[in-house]
Amino acid sequence: MNSDPTILKQAGLGLALLIRLHDREADQEFLNGLREIDAAGFFSVLLDNQTEAKAFGAALDALPEVLDGATLDQLAAEYADVYLTHSYRLSPAGSVWLTEEMLDRQEPMFAVREWYEHYGIEVPNWRLRSDDHIVHELQFVEHLLGLGTETAARDAARFMDKHVLVWVPKFCTLMAERCQQPFLIVGAQLTAAYLETLRDLLEDLTDEPRWVPVKVPKPEYKLSELNDDIAYMPGVSDSW
Repeated sequence: MNSDPTILKQAGLGLALLIRLHDREADQEFLNGLREIDAAGFFSVLLDNQTEAKAFGAALDALPEVLDGATLDQLAAEYADVYLTHSYRLSPAGSVWLTEEMLDRQEPMFAVREWYEHYGIEVPNWRLRSDDHIVHELQFVEHLLGLGTETAARDAARFMDKHVLVWVPKFCTLMAERCQQPFLIVGAQLTAAYLETLRDLLEDLTDEPRWVPVKVPKPEYKLSELNDDIAYMPGVSDSW
């Protein structure tokens, strides 16, 4: 690689914070942790444009130091509206965004699964949370970054191009438009900005150019096209 692989570890830490934001509702422990590590300052260093990091810090500062029951309920309710009850008409899974029928657990999910299987990973319960859920896809990128090799970094770039970046930014944009809680709004905006910066970083480190879908905005994905360039390097990991 063109730079020290420890950069990938730092990038993975930023991704881990965003994964936690999308994984479950915010609670006192999570917000305390963000404050203790100065998450806004951390993201300001990693992001090319610090606007989203500053907005995230402002939203965090606006929350009570000790969360009262009403605030916790509001954060939990809106998290549920986005990820659980689908009240905001948003799907946190790629298949809904990447198929003409807009159905869950379709071809894009099985394409994602092939990537996971190549690295010895499987999701705990794909019926409960599909392989192409935003959390699982970001966890996979984090896993590849943690391996610290050029091969895995290239695969992270390719996986982002063919899966994460073709739908997650759209999801985050609509999430920011439809949510009411500032913490969730800026969290979505920060996610989109961070993923773009991360992909630029991977290109700088590996010289892996971005892949652009032939058809926009809904390419007709086939397993052969999505997975024909997985770098074949052995890798084994426990399930998430």
